[in-house]
Amino acid sequence: MRLPLLASLTLLCVTAFDAAAQSPVGPLSPTTGLVLRDDVVRAFIHESSGDRIHDHVQRLSLLARDTEQGYGEAARWMETAAKAAGLQDVRLEPMTTGPQWSATRGELWVSLPHRYKVTSYADLPMSLPVGSGSFEGTALELVDVGTGALDSDSAGKDLKGKVVLTTGRPSLALREAVVKHGAVGVVSSYSTPPWNQPHRLDGDFPDQVGWARVPPGLVPKGTPAPFVFMVSDRQGRELRAQLRSGPVKVDVSVAVKEVEGHYSIVSGVIPGRLASEEVVITAHLDHYKPGADDNASGSATVLEMVRTYTTLIQRGVLPPPARTVRVLWLPEFDGTRHWFTHHAADPVRRVANFNFDMLGAHLSRVHSRFNISATPDWNASFVNAVSESTVTFMNRFNGVKYPPRRDFYIGSVTGSRDALDARVERYSRGSDHQLFNDHGIPGVSFTTWPDDAYHTSGDRPENVDPTQLHRAAFAGLSTVTVAAWADTSSAVELARLVSLHGIRRVADDEFNARQGLASASTQELPGLYRLARAAVRAGYQREREALRSCLPLGAPATAVQAMTRQLETSETQALSRLEADTKARGASTREPTPSQAERRARGVIPRRVKGQELTPFDDVASNASPQDKARVETVQAAMNAATVALRERGEDELRFFELADAIASYANGQRSVADIRDAVYAEYGHALPVEALLELFGLMEQRGVMSTVR
Repeated sequence: MRLPLLASLTLLCVTAFDAAAQSPVGPLSPTTGLVLRDDVVRAFIHESSGDRIHDHVQRLSLLARDTEQGYGEAARWMETAAKAAGLQDVRLEPMTTGPQWSATRGELWVSLPHRYKVTSYADLPMSLPVGSGSFEGTALELVDVGTGALDSDSAGKDLKGKVVLTTGRPSLALREAVVKHGAVGVVSSYSTPPWNQPHRLDGDFPDQVGWARVPPGLVPKGTPAPFVFMVSDRQGRELRAQLRSGPVKVDVSVAVKEVEGHYSIVSGVIPGRLASEEVVITAHLDHYKPGADDNASGSATVLEMVRTYTTLIQRGVLPPPARTVRVLWLPEFDGTRHWFTHHAADPVRRVANFNFDMLGAHLSRVHSRFNISATPDWNASFVNAVSESTVTFMNRFNGVKYPPRRDFYIGSVTGSRDALDARVERYSRGSDHQLFNDHGIPGVSFTTWPDDAYHTSGDRPENVDPTQLHRAAFAGLSTVTVAAWADTSSAVELARLVSLHGIRRVADDEFNARQGLASASTQELPGLYRLARAAVRAGYQREREALRSCLPLGAPATAVQAMTRQLETSETQALSRLEADTKARGASTREPTPSQAERRARGVIPRRVKGQELTPFDDVASNASPQDKARVETVQAAMNAATVALRERGEDELRFFELADAIASYANGQRSVADIRDAVYAEYGHALPVEALLELFGLMEQRGVMSTVR
């Protein structure tokens, strides 16, 4: 009788609150530019607390959440805290049980020329990467192998039974020095991941220790796993200085074990009136110790959002949401993949995903910026316009240190007074929102990026700003509320907001296209004209789809159709301006004669096989047969060329992170490979050769990841 009684009480509460509280979503506010009531905006600002979030960040950062033991403690704490915050149906969903790595001891000492401790697991858990093996040894010779990436780094050096010192990623030295040449372990001063190199170089922060893992399957089964120690750049240089003066010997003591265990997903809901619809909030709870910004900040911010919502619902400021708000704290990527495996077929429609990852960086201290990653063009949604309206509002009232309006200023008692300059960026991957998008669920991600302390021991609570945490919480509350509370009475207002922001986005698309034409040579114009038209048309199609995404929320079809017709008229005018620009340069606007590969690309229409949405191209490439090596290399060469071009143009590294997978996501059974080439150009501004795209989708079809609509 317990569950039916609970359901009845929930229904009674929903009905009672419906009568007491007005929907927070309404007409566009002339003051804020949001489709939220002004009093609700103030309530979100002044009820939420960055100081409270920072307290939780400090609590979580004490745990080594890259091990099952530390993660388990964090998950149990979050379960208790979420219940206290008012989240309902809170549970721990166990993931797959298997061997879990655990360390009891890890010490690295120099024994010659002088005995001193270099580092230890007890002092800094991330100094001993997960996956390191047990080892006991004294007076082991230390050998410098530079980056450790090439055979030449080890050439002429006797490494058998020795410990190698490297500046490179430990996985490189493990494969070369340990697996090939018999070294027993690695000491690495690597700390800067490739996608963060534009923001900080090796040695910029000499006392930071980098985060790493020992790759599984590195050595044959039954062979003891090698050990790895991570040290700072300064410690690495000190060891090299000693090596130049004479031999250096080290003592190593590592004790690890594997026990059966599992990670868990912390799940809970704020129930909505429509049980068949959900808005999903995600934050990854795992990571190294301290891992304050990454991602104690996102996990703690989501917890404060839950507390703010439930408090305002209890006070009658908000009614319960129209759609259920589902909250997930989980291990990054692996947890989300596991969750989709078990919940993709749930009888609910998931309207949107809001992902919170690295939210609290002290903007001036670690040279960061508050960003929201939009959905990809192929998964257009109203959430982009809502996000843009939110950051526009926040910038307007938080871009100065002493704002004239304190009611819309978002600050914290113990936080900074940094001016805010937030932005919504084109789609980038690198966190759990990408998996929701790959499943067709529009997902945006909130983050502070870059971060000078990213993936290092410097990611500590003192580099996390309570004011920025408060702003991130408000941004989340503002955007999630529209998705979860909009209904038939307010969805038309949302559609108007989408239409307004769409006008600005297509204007940017046209500007970029016409700028490209203006800067092109006469010889380049015909080909570029075709791509410019494709980019403009793709932009208008994106905005039409964003408008249509308001229909399931209750927006009237007649109003949405009228707005899409306005876009169609504007599109025709924009294309005419492109044509006039091209003709004014004396270039032909006739379609170039298609090549044989182009004709083939127009006839191939790929579609992702259901259940294979998350299979990456890297898996396809690594399992390709020897006769397909040349095909794989063709794809990889095209991706590398695109990466170089985008990097040189100043794009952020995460914009083209896993680019092949981002491109594969365009396959919906309606676009041909030629259409996908044009759509990718529209989103990234880079023209990929159709030959490489044909090979990409051909290899994925051969693996069973794609099918082809004939």
